[in-house]
Amino acid sequence: MKRIVPLLLAATLAGCAPPFDRPAFLATLVGQPEAEVVRRLGVPSRTYEADGRKFLAYSERRSELIGGGPFFGGFGAFGSGFGGPGFGYSAAFPTQVIERDCETTFEVGAGRVLAWSLRGNAC
Repeated sequence: MKRIVPLLLAATLAGCAPPFDRPAFLATLVGQPEAEVVRRLGVPSRTYEADGRKFLAYSERRSELIGGGPFFGGFGAFGSGFGGPGFGYSAAFPTQVIERDCETTFEVGAGRVLAWSLRGNAC
């Protein structure tokens, strides 16, 4: 019993970890050398140069499935779907695939991060 209590306490506290704060993390990179961004985040998905500035873009994509649900109905003389008159079944809410993406772009000038921006529905 003495061993179970610390394990339960540790499991409970693990569930209380704060969520990842992306803007706070990105703010720590402002003023850092470009190499530090690459060291922490890896090689960017793409780069672009304009007006003496470099832009590093990191893309993140994922798909989520939203499960559908059944619809029971058709009680009456005509019915619908399977089961004939009096009982019907159809999938009223089909499963949906939701695409989520987030692109983080860093603006770099004179070898240092000047600013960052986020774009997408998963940022």
